[in-house]
Formats: sequence, C-alpha cells, structure tokens
Amino acid sequence: MCGIVGIYTDKGPVDPAVLEAMRDTLGHRGPDDAGIEVWPEYGVGLGHRRLSIIDLSPGGHQPMSNEDGTVWTVYNGEIYNFREIRRQLEERGHSFRSQSDTEVIVHAYEEWGDDCVHRFSGMFAYAIWDTTRRRLVLVRDRLGIKPLVYYWDGRLFIFASEIKAILAHPHTDRSVDRSALFDYLTYSYVPPPKTAYSKIRKLPAAHLLVFDGVTTSVHEYWDVDLDGQTGIRTSDEAVEAISGELANAVRRHMVSDVPVGVFLSGGIDSGTVTALAAKSSNESLRTFTIDFDDPAASEGAFAQLTADRYGTRHYRRVAVRDSVGVMLARTVAMYDEPFGDSSAIPTYQVAVLGSEHVKVALSGDGGDELFAGYQRYQLWMDQQWARWVPRSIARPLLAPILAVLPHHWAPARKAEKLGLEHAERYWRLVSMFSPSQKRAIVGPEWVREFEGYDDFWYFRQYTRPSLDPITMAQYLDLKTYLPEDILTKVDRASMAVSLEVRPPLLDHTLVELTFQVPSRLRWPGGQLKHLLRQAARPWLPAEILSGSKKGFGVPWSSWMRSGNGWRTEFLAQGSGRELGLLSGPVGRPDGHQGMDMQSWQLLVLEQWLRRQGEEALAPSAASTPRR
Repeated sequence: MCGIVGIYTDKGPVDPAVLEAMRDTLGHRGPDDAGIEVWPEYGVGLGHRRLSIIDLSPGGHQPMSNEDGTVWTVYNGEIYNFREIRRQLEERGHSFRSQSDTEVIVHAYEEWGDDCVHRFSGMFAYAIWDTTRRRLVLVRDRLGIKPLVYYWDGRLFIFASEIKAILAHPHTDRSVDRSALFDYLTYSYVPPPKTAYSKIRKLPAAHLLVFDGVTTSVHEYWDVDLDGQTGIRTSDEAVEAISGELANAVRRHMVSDVPVGVFLSGGIDSGTVTALAAKSSNESLRTFTIDFDDPAASEGAFAQLTADRYGTRHYRRVAVRDSVGVMLARTVAMYDEPFGDSSAIPTYQVAVLGSEHVKVALSGDGGDELFAGYQRYQLWMDQQWARWVPRSIARPLLAPILAVLPHHWAPARKAEKLGLEHAERYWRLVSMFSPSQKRAIVGPEWVREFEGYDDFWYFRQYTRPSLDPITMAQYLDLKTYLPEDILTKVDRASMAVSLEVRPPLLDHTLVELTFQVPSRLRWPGGQLKHLLRQAARPWLPAEILSGSKKGFGVPWSSWMRSGNGWRTEFLAQGSGRELGLLSGPVGRPDGHQGMDMQSWQLLVLEQWLRRQGEEALAPSAASTPRR
C-alpha cells in the first residue's frame, strides 16, 4: 500500500523539490521508503511513498521500470495473483529483478498494453509512464478500493492518491466546484468524476485514463455481468459455489510478507472473513474490535464469540468520545473534501488499534452490497406496491393533499412515494437530503443557480430499471455508495495511520459469481444476507448467524447530547451562512434538535468551507451545474 503522485507540464522541466513536497504530503500512506524520477526533456515526474508489504527489500523501491527504462510505474495496492502472472511473463522472455508485485505491472504492460489490467486480481491504483509513446496511463481497480484523482488545466496535468498532494503544487487552481457541494447534500459525499475542486477529478472505479500531453481519454474497462449464467438453480448449489469462492477469496487476500490481522465486529461479514483467515493462517490471527459503551450499539460480546472460537489474539478498545470540534477537524483533514459518513470516526479508531500490531488487516466491507444486508433493502421491497399506481394519476391527485400535510408525518411520506418514479423511491432511501429539503436549507442564490438541476444524476447513471428490484438496488449500491462512501471511508481512515486494509468479499471473482446467482436465491422471503448466512453456518456461532445487524456508526444520542448548543452556534455563525450556501433551519425536518446524521453532514461541510478562501468559493464558469 502506498501513495503515488505524478506531474506533466509543458512549461519546462518538473521541479524535483516541488514533486518531493507533493509526494511527502502522502507520507502517511507510505512511511517506509520514498522515491522520485524526473524526465526534464518531457516535463514529466513521478513520485512514490512506500508501505512495504510484499518484497520488503530495496528491490521493491518505486518508481520502478522495465529492463531498458522505457516503461515506468508508480503503484498503490496489491495484486494477489502476481506470481501466476509473473510465471506467464517469464515464459514469454521477461526478466525480473525483484520479488515485488509492482514489477509485474511494467512487464504486463509491455506484453499486453492497456489490456493488462484484465489479468490483475486485486486492489490497485497505478500509473504507467510510457517514454516511447509519451503517454501516461492511469488505472483504478474494478470496485474502487484504491483512490486516484487528477488535475488538468490545459498545461499542467497532475495525478495523486489524494487531493492534498495536488493542492501542494504551487500553481494549481483551487477554485471550488459549487455543483459538487450541492451534490454533497444529496449523497453525503462528492460523486465522481467530480471533487470539491473544479479542476480536480476522480477517476471512477473500473476506469482507465490515457493522457497524451494534449487530451485525456477515459473509459470503463469492467462491469458486473448481470446477464451471465452460472447454471445454479437451487439454494444448495448457490451455497456450495459461494462457500468455495469465499474461501478462495480470503486465501488470495492473505498473501503478504508481513503479518495480517482482521477487523472483527459482531456481524456475519467480518466473522466469516475471520473464520476463513484463521483457517488459512499458519500462526495465531490478530483481530481488532472497536466497541461502544452504549449497550444499544455494542457488539463486543459477539466479536468475542468468534475470536474465542478461532483462538485469535483479540484486541478490543472502547471508542473514544472526542469533542465534536476534534472529530470534525480530523475528518476534513483526512478526506480533503466534504465527506459526511460519521462512521469514519470509529473506522479511524479501529485502524489506530490495528496499526499498533500489524501493517495489514482484512475487513468485511462489501458484504451488505453483495449479499443484500442493508435494512433499507427490506424497506425498498416493502414499497413495491407503489409501482402499480400510475404516476400520471397519483401526482395530480396527491399534490393538493401533500401541500397541506406536515412533511414529516408518516402517512404523508408514504403518499408522496406514489408520485415518484420507481427508481427515485430507492434513491431517496439512500440520499441524505431530498431535493425539497436541500432547497429549504440553502440560500436563495443557490436555489436560483440550481433551478432545474437533476439532484439524482449520479444514481440515475447506474440505475438499471430492467432489473428485478433487489438486484437493481444492490447493483446501484455496488457502483455508487460502496466505492465513494464505504471504501473511501476505509482507505483514508486506515492509510492515515499507515495501515493497509483489504476487503476479501470484494474479490471481483466472488462479486461476479454472486450477481449471477438468481435473485430468488439471493433474496428468499426477504431475509438479509441469506446466502452468506447459509454459507457461514459451519464457520460461525449460532448467536451471530441469528443476530440482527447493528452497523458501525456512532451512537449519536449518547455521544453528542452535550454538543447541541455548540453545533447550533457553529452553523449559525459560519462560512456557510456568509456564502449563502446555508440559510434555512439546520435541525432535522421534523423539528428534532438533537444531533443527527444531517446535522453531522452540515457540520463537516461548514468545517471544510472554513478552510477555503472566499475567492475559491465564488461562482465561476468552471463551477456551473453539471447535470
């Protein structure tokens, strides 16, 4: 796991001192080694910070090249099948100087060009500098586990693992994309390809970018095959196939030259990973739990059951209640742009605990998307009755009634769904502020600027109405919420303390298999995680298999009760008000004044705004709404 950065400029040679300064903003991602290479004749430079996991010798130093120095790479991640690919390349005459998976990338590119990515199984973000063809190639892994952002203003091109490295360049345009902030209120994160900055873009998951010094070309190289046929017809066949692939996925993710631990909650996802990792490990496995002193949120006892069953060296720590101000400052520093998922707080704390004992930890991320584990899936499926009420009839009949009913009244919310398009009912389940709620809290200037704006453009991009309802919801979450919320959260929180986190449940082979199991077997009778529960039956205690999902969020009611006054003052007198972004009430729509998820999202936005200059936040052509 590492941090990468690179520069192309047509203004002359890259300044090594500038490149080093940018690289070293990523020191937390790679404290073990650092390197740069520059090509003055081309105006190109590459930088790297290394966290040594595979091949701990100097042979793993980056930037790394092929034998004749015509192909170079900087790389962040792990390729789990690198030994298999290396054997294929050696049979084709390639010579290797190290035992690193990094070196496989340069030779695979030599042999297969851009298509080499299809041969890689793992999590990765890498850049190739092809000196012969004078092109940069950027690639992000299939599920979006590792991040990659880039900047292009017509003369200066920069890529990096995190936004902070790009902002460290003295000549980058730091103007803010106002539409990205407007989107943040919907999604609780800034959806790709946007970032909070107009000139900085995210490379989406499963995408490849080619930069030739003049233009950027981006295309998607992988997607889940929703039409594939596995031949699975019965529940027993599905469980057998899933069980086998789960074991294979965890075994692949154990490849490492340093000890590997596991983030262990009291749930099925991390319990399954722990069970299979313990079976694959030659030594006692280390497991890590962050627990809460609130009984309603605590899963420590369930985590201990799994730890005891597999004899792990289990470390448990009760989450620390930092002040709201401290948590806000840390969140904004880690994520570089507004990021509103409050579970980043305990995620950071379990990463701190893990980093005290190991350099690599497995997680159970992806289990909810893959095996239908979110409780909102049950809500969504319960709403399917609304599909049969024509919108053309429902909307005109409901409009005058809804106009006089309190929005927060449950019957009013249920009736409102009749006037929505089918997919929007799910979009609203997974969004933070509805379109009307957003326009009630932003200032009139922002309301006018975004008149007619498609608040759900990002969800719309990945919605497949032809799919059955549960598959449609799972696929949408896999392509949006998973990479841009869950995996972003884990990457920044873990790499902030130099810890590599690997999610075996997101092995792309397992993902492809699971989505090709018929939905009637994935969702029989509305049971959450049915397939995983059946597959894990031989591995986990019965109490965990029958337990209900608690999630991994902060227990706000007990944590934040004393912070309400501070919150109100912080939002009422801040940059959001001064800039006209926030003008309406900041409490929940039902009038509840306690700390809630919407309030946290607004606090994060306000904290981020205070770090920006007024000039950067002014309206500009670069920040006009993108639909």
